Amino acid sequence: MTGFKSILILFIIVITAALPSVAADSYRGEKTMGIYGGYTTRNSSATAGIFFQYRFGKYLRIAPSAGYDFRNEGEDAFNIDLDIHVPVALNSGASVNIYPIAGLGYANISRREDSRIARSSSDSRQSFDRFGVNLGGGLEYFASPTLRLALEGKWRGRHDYPTGIFSVSIGYRF
Repeated sequence: MTGFKSILILFIIVITAALPSVAADSYRGEKTMGIYGGYTTRNSSATAGIFFQYRFGKYLRIAPSAGYDFRNEGEDAFNIDLDIHVPVALNSGASVNIYPIAGLGYANISRREDSRIARSSSDSRQSFDRFGVNLGGGLEYFASPTLRLALEGKWRGRHDYPTGIFSVSIGYRF
């Protein structure tokens, strides 16, 4: 747990150091809310969820999300992530951006071993919690002033439960 605390402290220091430099930025206060769906490599299944993003400045955005990795191969998971994005414009109108992702996450994982012998047999079910880090990147496109489309790839590092996430999202920017 000591390693996790060190990562958390470093995460807080980076956010705190970046805030004063972006406080007067014109991007400050931009918000986006939406849904995402995709594929998780851990149990080769679908994932879906909701996200919210708040932009502190041109190059700093916080992005909390909550989602569900659907049951396959006896596993499913509920995830809560708190990520930081650093969007960089690829064109002069800033309608296309790329961004690295770094963050912290929590997962409640459920494993079930179904009895195939008889319906009356009890199922073996385990549930456990895992904390970890998120690393990845994304590409976003603003189709209109209020519509955001994005592709993301992210690695969720959880003890005994690492997984890759590939997703597409749609969001309303306000």
